[in-house]
Amino acid sequence: MCLAVTGCVADEAEEFEFGQSTPEPMSGKSDEPTACGEASCPPSLCGYDASVAGEQAVRSCATEDGRPTSFITANVSGGGSFDSRTNPYQPVFSLDNVLVYGCELWDYSDGAYDGLEVEYKELIHASFTVNANDPTRTLKSFGFYIDHFAGPGSYRASAHYQATSEATRAYDRDACSVDVTVDAAGTVGGTFSCSIGVSGSFGCAKNAMNPIFSKWAAAPR
Repeated sequence: MCLAVTGCVADEAEEFEFGQSTPEPMSGKSDEPTACGEASCPPSLCGYDASVAGEQAVRSCATEDGRPTSFITANVSGGGSFDSRTNPYQPVFSLDNVLVYGCELWDYSDGAYDGLEVEYKELIHASFTVNANDPTRTLKSFGFYIDHFAGPGSYRASAHYQATSEATRAYDRDACSVDVTVDAAGTVGGTFSCSIGVSGSFGCAKNAMNPIFSKWAAAPR
């Protein structure tokens, strides 16, 4: 089923397709320096350097924690917008009333490229099981995925958008044009324009290549 403006509605089985990524080393809760590529640093500063066009990202230490400045912002066709920067960064270990946003780098160590996922989700409640009496509930939920990411450049990406968990979900496998840049600090950023009616920008620090979970100040009461 396709919508005239917002692309195709996803079937239950139609999702981003990921290969097998390299698992993160278990760091526990220690802040002691640990191996990160060719250097060592506290686990929270270990990230990826994706600055070389046409090559895979490599494990690398950030000089400072860039999670507070990582962001995604967008305008939605037909009205509305979102900007993760309006929500003060406040790390939280919870799946209720949480803003989930940022990047996730899928590290395919045996290939010539990685996968890059960028998302924004206003998560009211996450259900761990399929339970009709306790469903996962969200407001705005958006994401795109570049399946052959190799540093700075122009890409096509699949994407989805859903205004609320009760609304129609738009999805298209070739929805977005994405221009990616990497600055001197290793921040992966860029702009995107998607045929499902969402366009905007993002910036993810070198050590912020996993989704950020921040206390959602504007969560429904």
